[in-house]
Amino acid sequence: YKSKVNQAKEEAERKRFEKAAEKIKIAILENKKINKLKDNIMITVTPEGLRIDIVDQESESMFPSGSANMFEKTRMLVSQITDIILEMPNEISIRGHTDAARYSDGAKYTNWELSADRANAVRRVILDSGLPTERLNNVMGKAGTVPLIEDNPLDPRNRRITLILLREELTNPTPPEEKSDEEEFDEELLFDDGTLNDGVSEEPETINPYKKTPGAIEFP
Repeated sequence: YKSKVNQAKEEAERKRFEKAAEKIKIAILENKKINKLKDNIMITVTPEGLRIDIVDQESESMFPSGSANMFEKTRMLVSQITDIILEMPNEISIRGHTDAARYSDGAKYTNWELSADRANAVRRVILDSGLPTERLNNVMGKAGTVPLIEDNPLDPRNRRITLILLREELTNPTPPEEKSDEEEFDEELLFDDGTLNDGVSEEPETINPYKKTPGAIEFP
């Protein structure tokens, strides 16, 4: 059960997410230096929050193959996105993902390290663009464990950076609402069966209206 206050807060947050998504799309289209990357951005509202995926395409990668040194176009794209999300209060999760292409057996550097290094490279750009450190909730590398295109683990779109503006209910949950004085008053005055509690420890005697009256009945 959600109170009307919580429902209103969630609805307001959802509207902020939708507005931010629209502003990001417009900002990228209007920026001539990065508008060709419009197809590399996927924005969705999920149970976690506002998810922004910066994905590779067949002909447009965000990082050189096997490297965490992002292209300058990627840096500008991340900075442009940061300019929009600076206006919002939500904490942020940064997650790096790779495709399922494996390194050679025995390699000491794997997709785990690569995805984590790429996520940290994005973290540095976001902080350099003005995001307060306290808004960083987590930074992680997921390797190829969470493919965007599940039926094709090698799809280039699985190579991506995911930014999630986490819902405030996840990072700062609303405490249980206190009962009103009226509710407390009602509970104190009523027994479980709904009868009045007048402070007497024993429950009032139940009278059976159909019980036979002893003795003769006299009428006036």
